[in-house]
Amino acid sequence: MKLGIVVNEKSGSVPEDGREQLAAFLVEEGHEPILPLDIGAGLEDQVAGLVAAGSDAIAVWGGDGTICAVLQSANGAVPVLVLPGGTMNLLPKRLHNDELDWKKIVHSVLANPKPGWISAGEVGGQRFYVAALFGQLTHIGASREAVRDGAILEAVSILTDRATLDIESNIQVEVDQPDMVRECPATAVAVIPAEQEGLEIAVIAPDNHLDLAASAMDALARGWRESAHFHAEGAMAIRMRHTEGRAIPATIDGEPCEPGDVLAISYIPKAACVLVAGGEA
Repeated sequence: MKLGIVVNEKSGSVPEDGREQLAAFLVEEGHEPILPLDIGAGLEDQVAGLVAAGSDAIAVWGGDGTICAVLQSANGAVPVLVLPGGTMNLLPKRLHNDELDWKKIVHSVLANPKPGWISAGEVGGQRFYVAALFGQLTHIGASREAVRDGAILEAVSILTDRATLDIESNIQVEVDQPDMVRECPATAVAVIPAEQEGLEIAVIAPDNHLDLAASAMDALARGWRESAHFHAEGAMAIRMRHTEGRAIPATIDGEPCEPGDVLAISYIPKAACVLVAGGEA
């Protein structure tokens, strides 16, 4: 198999010679590595060049941001082998059953490769494959991974003793469900592209610090779905706006950003083609 290689050696757990290590290991495994003509080019140009060079698939080794950019650039033209090279490694964990040894992943997947489609959400032209968090509480680093672990409010709880914590519900959320449109205020929102169909959304809208603390404790016991003030599944579109016209802080697949004050989030059922071992993702 001809495998294009995209490596971000500045990512958290990728060694300085990661590109050379990956290429050498692919040769050991009996495959042909293809390197970008210009490793200094942007990720979109690197991916386009690797596809044009006849790659059967692309192996990307980097953090969540690098992986998401490569998946979006490939856009299903070739399957992508996702390797963990960051700190959170949200998508690699999901695709490879929590395996984080990149050599074991490469060996097991290429011994029995199977392409599979994964869904995504999209906001402001940027796709997310694991989760997007919105609101002033989403800057908490731990919450980036807590969404998939079922404890989004656990990360929030560490700030509940701060007098300066702003819990104002200044985001207005509108959710298109199959049989109705639901509106609600929010302090923080988590959106996940569901395994089956549609977007899953959980809204935090506490009345006061005590309410926030109670929700956080409930999340520890029962999980964030039961602790959210509003939870829905199967949404095909979600709209948000800041009531004061401010940019809404967001963390999209682990990367902080501010996509705007009015947001439209859509669901993409077949957003990326990935390589996994022996079955669909």
